[in-house]
Amino acid sequence: MAKKKAGAQKAATPVTVDDWGATAAAPAKKKKGGGGLMKVGGVVVAAVAVIMALGGGGANPLVDLDVNDEAALRKVFFGGEVWAVACQDGRKPLPDSVEAVAHRLNKEMNFGVVDCKTQLPGKSYTLTQRWKLKKQHADDPVVFLSNGVSVEQIGAQYFRSEYDLIRELRLLALRRPFMAKNTELLREKCWSKARCLLVLQGGTLEAPVEKALHALAGHHARGGKGRTGQSAEDQSSVVFVAMDAAEHRLPFEGYDLGDAIKLRSFEAGNHRAIYFRNVTGASSLKALAHKGALTTEALGKFLGTVSLDSDENPYAKLVDIKKDINSLGIYRRSKKTKAKKATIKGGKDFTEDAKKAAEEQKKKKPETAEELKAAFKEQQKREQEKRARMDAESDDLFEEVDGDEEVVEEEEEDEEEEMI
Repeated sequence: MAKKKAGAQKAATPVTVDDWGATAAAPAKKKKGGGGLMKVGGVVVAAVAVIMALGGGGANPLVDLDVNDEAALRKVFFGGEVWAVACQDGRKPLPDSVEAVAHRLNKEMNFGVVDCKTQLPGKSYTLTQRWKLKKQHADDPVVFLSNGVSVEQIGAQYFRSEYDLIRELRLLALRRPFMAKNTELLREKCWSKARCLLVLQGGTLEAPVEKALHALAGHHARGGKGRTGQSAEDQSSVVFVAMDAAEHRLPFEGYDLGDAIKLRSFEAGNHRAIYFRNVTGASSLKALAHKGALTTEALGKFLGTVSLDSDENPYAKLVDIKKDINSLGIYRRSKKTKAKKATIKGGKDFTEDAKKAAEEQKKKKPETAEELKAAFKEQQKREQEKRARMDAESDDLFEEVDGDEEVVEEEEEDEEEEMI
């Protein structure tokens, strides 16, 4: 019995992580005192959740989460599972749609209830403050979804019907890579992290690819499962980031370094993935590309091979790219220019022949009525142009000086416009 109790206390020992926004570890003595089934430990909480989820009939699928049970809460937020949690302080009942949807989706995700306004043990904030949960009206329910990677609050408008709530929960439950549109976002979201998988999208991600990334992001959301030895203590997650490869490219694509990393050439519609490793204390990043398809099996095997390492002993086949996060960037992919029309060179030049033919046509005397009419119009046009030139010359004769000054002013104005 004493051995079992010691094991439970060991499992409940909190680990300080940045996700909580605190630097000090919570005191281990918080597990003492208090009653209730949920305070026994994370293992019991998980067992109760499974029993309630698998239970038939009218069993309530909403798991009562204790805010003092840090192990249970860390599983909700960082365990890689999908949890829909309602904030409940016991004063106001939850909307009927919440429990109804929990019964319908209990095989797709976990559902729980927690007091979001009680201060977390050893912390100076509540769940409401930590995740910035808000409500526009006093009667609005507060429900958030944690997919193991991010926490999103459900908008009050989705509680009007079960259909709207189910659709929104399923949409938020899908873990999608963060789309980085420039170098700054890539440095912040990917290259500054210890481990990052960058998905080079050749177009819109297909449903099977999204599902594969969803499953793998959940698996690697909290340190990755399978690390042993010193690497087991390294609980940094593998972050998933994406970029539009049709618009941007990495600097080493198409060069010897890209070949060494085993990065395939860009093809529209085809997706690629490259794994970046930022080893603590190293002066440059390491990388290795995934050569296979973006499936759960193939990509999962690749990540399981390259990411289960430690800073002391990084994966041996990673390639040093000789750039750090401040010097590495992405560039706009050049568009393919249209091929110029081919010009035929050589052979006889018919330019002079065409000029001679045009002159002979002018010298030819009009014979038909149409030719006579066209010749008469041409003669009228020439006489009008001649008269206009004569009038302009007579005006210039009297205004030659003023005209020259105006021309100079116009030229100066043109020069000023070009400078702007």
